[in-house]
Amino acid sequence: MTLLPKTVVFLAQTGKSPSLAEQTSACVRDGDLVVSAPEVSFSELEKLLGKLGNPLVSGDTIKFHDLSCLALSTTTVLRLMLKFLKVGIAIELCGLGVTITPDRESDLFLLVEAFDSHWRQIHGIKTNAKREAKAGRKPRLTLEQLPDIQRRLAEPGATHESVAKDLGVARSTLFGFLKAHKDVSG
Repeated sequence: MTLLPKTVVFLAQTGKSPSLAEQTSACVRDGDLVVSAPEVSFSELEKLLGKLGNPLVSGDTIKFHDLSCLALSTTTVLRLMLKFLKVGIAIELCGLGVTITPDRESDLFLLVEAFDSHWRQIHGIKTNAKREAKAGRKPRLTLEQLPDIQRRLAEPGATHESVAKDLGVARSTLFGFLKAHKDVSG
């Protein structure tokens, strides 16, 4: 069974928002599913609709009057909007006459994504596990170099200091490396 796209109108009143009657007049159309905030917070909307057997799916639209109706921090609203957009759900701010489509070519979608990315960057939140670097400093000496280091140290007259200098590392680095790989070198 394929669910038809639906429009969910989220009504919520805060101290600075229009009244629920004004929001209803501006936003609610025939066939819209209406959810009122005294029953649920905007951050819980998706979970509530799922429990009611009417989950949000790609192609759906969430409408609310404007941002003043949402009693959430700007970053939370931004994160939720981007989450919905990324799964194909449009966001309509009916009081402003603005619809953000889940199209990656849409300027508004790209703006929401840019604000979220900026916030994450400023607060040091990683967003892409594929690009994560290994923790710590890159090793100066690698296990692949061990046979060459052992060969150099075995040469007549070679010292740890001279081999370290040839490798471009400190003598203490060479000693630490050899100690760490003692079981490999025998």
